[in-house]
Amino acid sequence: MGIGNRRLAELIRELVSDDGRRRERGSDRVEDWMNSYSPKEARVIAETLALMASFEESRTCLEAQLHALSELDTADRTGGADLTPLRDIPDARIHVEHRDYLEDLAPYLEKGAE
Repeated sequence: MGIGNRRLAELIRELVSDDGRRRERGSDRVEDWMNSYSPKEARVIAETLALMASFEESRTCLEAQLHALSELDTADRTGGADLTPLRDIPDARIHVEHRDYLEDLAPYLEKGAE
């Protein structure tokens, strides 16, 4: 079933917005529809979050993005998503509140390292 293309497009617009508050809201919204995503939708969302997190400058947005990815993973919704862009997050931007999320997502980062 899924949330449909229109809702998916609206969510993606939020996740890639120039406005940090909107990106954070979009990341939080990912959880609202967690059980409604089709496998393809969940994969697209996870890959978008990982890509955006890789160069996110806002500490709170990065936390929201990593939290959403962690929730997708916990709900077993990431499928075959490529989360390797998370490896590109500079160490200087990784704070204590981000470490647990990155540890939880570490198996996805190792997949592309081969």
